[in-house]
Amino acid sequence: MATYIILAILLVLIAAPLLSVLVTAFTGYRDEPSALGVLAHGEMLTVMGNTVFLSVLVVLFATVMAAPLAVSMAWTPLSRHSWIDVVVMVPFMTPPFAAAMAWMDFTRLGGVAEQLFGKIAGSVAHDVIYSVWGMALIMACELFPFLYLLLRNSFATVPASLIEAARVEGATWRSIIGRIIAPNMIGPYSLGALIVFIRAAGEFGTPVTLGNAIGFPVLVSSIHQNITVDPISFSRAAASSSVLFALGVTVWAIQQYASRNDGTSGGRVARPVRLAPSALSMAGIWLHTTAVFLVSVIIPYISIVLGAMTILRSQPPTPTNLTFDYFEIVLKKSSAQEALVNSAGLGLIGATAAIVLATAVALSAHRVRAYVPARVNDFLSVAPDTVPGIVMAVGFILLWNAPWLPVTPYGTRWILVLGYMVMFLPMAVQNVKASMASVSPTLIDAAHVAGATRAVTLFRIILPLLLPGIIAGWLLSFLVGIRELVMSSLIRPADLNLLSPWIMNQFDQGNRPEAMAMTLIGVVSSTVVLIVVTVLQRRRENRIASEAA
Repeated sequence: MATYIILAILLVLIAAPLLSVLVTAFTGYRDEPSALGVLAHGEMLTVMGNTVFLSVLVVLFATVMAAPLAVSMAWTPLSRHSWIDVVVMVPFMTPPFAAAMAWMDFTRLGGVAEQLFGKIAGSVAHDVIYSVWGMALIMACELFPFLYLLLRNSFATVPASLIEAARVEGATWRSIIGRIIAPNMIGPYSLGALIVFIRAAGEFGTPVTLGNAIGFPVLVSSIHQNITVDPISFSRAAASSSVLFALGVTVWAIQQYASRNDGTSGGRVARPVRLAPSALSMAGIWLHTTAVFLVSVIIPYISIVLGAMTILRSQPPTPTNLTFDYFEIVLKKSSAQEALVNSAGLGLIGATAAIVLATAVALSAHRVRAYVPARVNDFLSVAPDTVPGIVMAVGFILLWNAPWLPVTPYGTRWILVLGYMVMFLPMAVQNVKASMASVSPTLIDAAHVAGATRAVTLFRIILPLLLPGIIAGWLLSFLVGIRELVMSSLIRPADLNLLSPWIMNQFDQGNRPEAMAMTLIGVVSSTVVLIVVTVLQRRRENRIASEAA
């Protein structure tokens, strides 16, 4: 019975909005005819080509940033520096358009780069960033944590015994990489690349800031214009969204094909790989790590901090040209306070609802995995990761704003809670399922033999073992919820202030210092939550380890 209840919830939350997009694309919106014919125009073909090209570039940049760092954190002494994982999450917590505006500020004519490194270097930096390559780099800085986390966890599960046995047999590192490591990484990498590609194709902030500035339109900016700029056309928005939907499904199918021979065994590894690099190799590892943090954290936040504190942007950041007044201005604004509180509150509710649903999906799929409804639930729960967020947002508008609905959450805060649940669900499910893989069936069998009821087994054995994945999924969902832009901008009630839309409005109104100050406040608040939860989780793990010893 529970499986069918979950299925009904997922059909309403996920399948129905996506179906609304496809139906509207083919039939039109109310009195508007279908706009699918527009997709054959040369202008739209260029936009679609731009979207694919940009997304591929983002995947390439993200791979260069994430893969070496993942290997280093899983296999080398770099893993002792746990602060690196906290720093990696900073771009994840930064509103993407704020990072784009920070880079644009840093490399603008007369900007920080020119002031620090001279006119020639500043001009070169400007030309690099104000290009499609610069767009891809900025977007990769935001998205590479997804790929990094997947790869790091996968590298950590490669058994050391396999590599040692290969070395004993005389295998070269080239053979080991091709025959042992690569098969284990195909599934995780293809999944991470899929997530990065889809999120890049649906990225909202950078294309409507830097993309519009350099005249590089993509499907997201086209959809945003269709539903926000007069004349509004939901038929055209649905047609463009259907292209993104088809693109996501195609990339997902390619990922499924690529990972069909995935060599990942799952479960826990008793002895992970531990390498002892030479001093020169460690210097190279630290150089790569520094370069990643330089482009993803250090330079953007130098620009954000200076943007939040500089009195005259045209002058160097001397002590007389710096002030903390903008932070005070922001904190005294009632709209800013409302935005921060609302984003934190709705993010908390959405993340909690998503993790509860994700746990139910994981438990249902694990218990009755052969049943078709359970398998459908498993598929639907990760389906939002196969389509860009703006497609789901358009689907929510088309479905929940339909005139035939007797009751609708549209126009209330609850529509955002539902939207957040859908966006957070895949992350939550993947984290819970990762913990579920480590639950031994013998523990459950032993509990049943001892006379434990299903409720006792669930609350005394299964849920405590799933707690690390539940906490990780909730934390990721909450951090995304605070800085989420697409759903927050497109489906929120007009009178509801939220963090990312508030910051973007300040940029649009020319209040850049206030926007940068609010960005810092939001990121610092998120980082505090991240550190507190991480510390509490590690204390719990240490306590359990000491009790077991």
